[in-house]
Amino acid sequence: MLRANNLKKYKEIFRWLIAVACILYLVIFFYKNRDSLQIAFKLDFKIVLYVIILQFIAHLLTNIRFQLIIQKCSSIKLKFFYWIRLYFLGRFLNLVFPQSGNLYRSVKLKKDFGISYTNYISSFASFAWMDTFINFFIAFIVIIIMNPAYKLGPFYACAVLIVFGLTILIVPILAELIFRKLKFKNKKINWLHSKLHEVLLVLISNLKDPVFMSKITILGLAIFIRTSLAFYVYFSIFEINITLPAVVLFTSLYKLTTFIIITPANIGIQEVAYGFLSEQTQIGMASGVIVSATVRVISNTFLIIIGLTLGGLDLVKKRKEFAENTENEKLKE
Repeated sequence: MLRANNLKKYKEIFRWLIAVACILYLVIFFYKNRDSLQIAFKLDFKIVLYVIILQFIAHLLTNIRFQLIIQKCSSIKLKFFYWIRLYFLGRFLNLVFPQSGNLYRSVKLKKDFGISYTNYISSFASFAWMDTFINFFIAFIVIIIMNPAYKLGPFYACAVLIVFGLTILIVPILAELIFRKLKFKNKKINWLHSKLHEVLLVLISNLKDPVFMSKITILGLAIFIRTSLAFYVYFSIFEINITLPAVVLFTSLYKLTTFIIITPANIGIQEVAYGFLSEQTQIGMASGVIVSATVRVISNTFLIIIGLTLGGLDLVKKRKEFAENTENEKLKE
């Protein structure tokens, strides 16, 4: 137990070190390129209102799609207003303490509807997997139609999207085939193996339902269009010209950074990633970093206001309680 706590502590320290390194890199970059900061003073606050409206639409569509996936994976129907409150409180808690929002949702769903933690994890994994693949696929289609020769640095953007998209699609399928053949004598390892295999089976079985997949794809397309429009507006705020191929690449990257968390809230990582993408698409690193910071401030402010309104402050105080409940209940499944 002590060893596990030490490992967790070192992992958290390492994550913060990465965040500090990324932030330090950005500070040095802007110090050397002080003229680039002039972009920030072009902010048009009138357009921010449109961004906030788009933010609400995005969360509403994402909420509906996540609810559909949970209902599919658990075979239990959730009331819309119950789920929307749970969704926003989870997002709020994830801002304050990484992954605590997912713990809170899993505890509530288990307590109120008997949805197992494995089913919740399967739902979240399905949501992330489908969302990421759909985003890369749509971005590929847009670029192949608009400008097949469009480059991301030295590489063709279409080729990059194909590699990432196929990797995302194939890895869970290959993993399931491997897990099917594996057997372990150790009880704890065997328990973990069975749970992971169950998650992979749910992921793949969802693909066999055409009606369900049609709903998820349509919602995915709607969310992609909304996010692309939001990025176009974000860049317009600072009077930065951006092409449609670049917009869809930013949309794909944004969705990917919401699922792959390296540092707390991906602080530093997201800014460096946006800056790198901006540099590779000839927009300029400074533009990407400033847009990333704007996205973070507006989206986080929106979630904090909604979260506090729904009683998020009370949950912050009780986070250790539902974290312990989750660990205890997991062992019973």
